[in-house]
Amino acid sequence: MLLNPILTGTALFVLGACIGSFLNVIIWRSAYLGQPVTFGGKTAGLSLSWPPSHCPHCNCAIRWYQNIPVLAWVWLRGRCAKCQAKIPVRYPLVELATGLAFAALYVAYFHTGWGHQPVGLAGAGIWHMVAAVFGNGAGNQQFRSMFNGGITLGLDMFLVAVLFAASGIDADWYEIPTALTNILIAAALLTSLFGLQPGLPALNPSGMGGRMAVGGTAGLLVSLGLLWRGILPRSFSQVVFVHATDTAAADSHIPQRSIAPMPGPQKSWPSVVGTVLILLAVAASWLWTSGRAAALLTLMAALVIFLLGVLPRSSEAPDESAQVLEESAAPNVRVEILKELLFLMPPVVLALVAASIPFSLPHPAWLQRLLGVLLGLLFGGGLIWLTRISGSLAFNRVAMGLGDVHLMAAIGAVVGARLVLPIFFIAPVLGLLWAIVLKFMGKRNVLPYGPWLSMAAILALLVGWPIEHWYLLKISGSSTAPVTIPMHWPGTP
Repeated sequence: MLLNPILTGTALFVLGACIGSFLNVIIWRSAYLGQPVTFGGKTAGLSLSWPPSHCPHCNCAIRWYQNIPVLAWVWLRGRCAKCQAKIPVRYPLVELATGLAFAALYVAYFHTGWGHQPVGLAGAGIWHMVAAVFGNGAGNQQFRSMFNGGITLGLDMFLVAVLFAASGIDADWYEIPTALTNILIAAALLTSLFGLQPGLPALNPSGMGGRMAVGGTAGLLVSLGLLWRGILPRSFSQVVFVHATDTAAADSHIPQRSIAPMPGPQKSWPSVVGTVLILLAVAASWLWTSGRAAALLTLMAALVIFLLGVLPRSSEAPDESAQVLEESAAPNVRVEILKELLFLMPPVVLALVAASIPFSLPHPAWLQRLLGVLLGLLFGGGLIWLTRISGSLAFNRVAMGLGDVHLMAAIGAVVGARLVLPIFFIAPVLGLLWAIVLKFMGKRNVLPYGPWLSMAAILALLVGWPIEHWYLLKISGSSTAPVTIPMHWPGTP
């Protein structure tokens, strides 16, 4: 075994906690980027790197040892060292959740047998350069598996980080920045083109799936070109949504947000107690259950801890639900949503035409991987978009945001088209459970959908393939249905 599982898992937990600290910065500052801020006698636009970490109440800089993930919050007892203002419990919970998710995925992929579909052609590419240097002996074959598995793990950890950031922002503002979804799509495309990601699905360019990816991508480019030239209309372009009390926004048509401290649960102790109980349950699972079950429970615990930090909102937190309800009931919703249906027509039609007309394309490994990414992107984004369109037409209210469409397209690009359906069906179940919680809490039932798509996607990294296998067995009625064998890397049974 090339890596000590305890040391490596601990190192990845620490890495995840540090990345979680940066995710807190992204979640809070994304809504205020560019707004003027004064710090240390200097006034400039707020960015992800400036001003440095400081207390938003007393404007005092935070020293490095007061910024250690998770531990610093416990040591400071959740209060600023200078002014004693409360530090939202969201900070340590997001850090803890990210660390647990990273460690859980590592253990699951390398030491318990969980994993993606077989490597196939997706493992080719950069390894040829590595083999040229190190040779092809038995030891180097183990290094090759570890190298490929590490790249898969790296991309999936990046997926977790982006989805956590998108979920936190969506929970606060009911919007998902396209910068996050675009960078996730770019990561999937780059790893497919350079052969770095063995977990990405590979498609035969001459098969039906490959042809649909080619036709759908061509149709998407056609629609984007027509939209850019003004031939296709933009939906809701003439609708202006303004808070009734926001006169500044009414004048400029640009929502103005006052910079406020990061929101969090109204009371810290329920989230803290819940997190402690969850951690005790995780520890017990590692003692008394199998490694596979413990890894899955650890990942699920990370998701619950993240939600405990992000979704219970304090009374001081900005409430965007009124605006969301106003926007969902915008005038002429059906007319506006039909414009989006026009945009979808070229990708859908060309994908169906390409699927029905056999044609042959070259079969380089990079093209097979690229088509797998594109089909996942098209299927993921298209499925949510059609759900948005059909729901809006049926109820004459905007069913879900376009940010959810971009998010699911990015998820599909990373995990592939075959995991889109499990994610699509897991997400509403998670959302329904939270809706029940809101009902008992007596709060308005306005749910951002992004967090549930994100949590379902992270969960599907482990349970997606077993769910798909079970489904194939059900529809085939035979125990000899096609089986997706998990990838086994060094250290797996």
